[in-house]
Amino acid sequence: MTRFAREVLEDCRGAVEEIGNGVQGRAWRRRWVAAVVLLRTVGHVLGKIDANISPNYKRAIEAAWTELGRTKPQPEIFWAFINAERNNIIHEYEVGAGQGVTVQIGQDKSTEHHYLMNTGPFAGRDQREVLRKAIAWWETYLDGVDREANQ
Repeated sequence: MTRFAREVLEDCRGAVEEIGNGVQGRAWRRRWVAAVVLLRTVGHVLGKIDANISPNYKRAIEAAWTELGRTKPQPEIFWAFINAERNNIIHEYEVGAGQGVTVQIGQDKSTEHHYLMNTGPFAGRDQREVLRKAIAWWETYLDGVDREANQ
């Protein structure tokens, strides 16, 4: 089983859960950076650590990575979000997401925090939804590797 990559993915789930509930400013940015970098780290750990499980895993992981490269720019969730957003962060410390707050004035006086993607193909979508979509994509990818390695 792709145990080590799944451990990183579990930490990513935790990072996503920490985005929300009014977190703003630098605290939000640290959580966003952590979630995105963890998403891309899944692939690195898969190729460097889980590939050592067995020769079958090494072959399955290499084949899956080759196929992913062959289909570029699809799937968009990997190439245009996981990979691109991580590169923007580590090379330029730019983020494609943002956070803000809307305060209603009047009797209701409610406050609404929002966490939206600002750039890329997922612009306008809730960043937590995009992160969860990326996690689901990795789960499917890792399941495929596990199936292939255990045939």
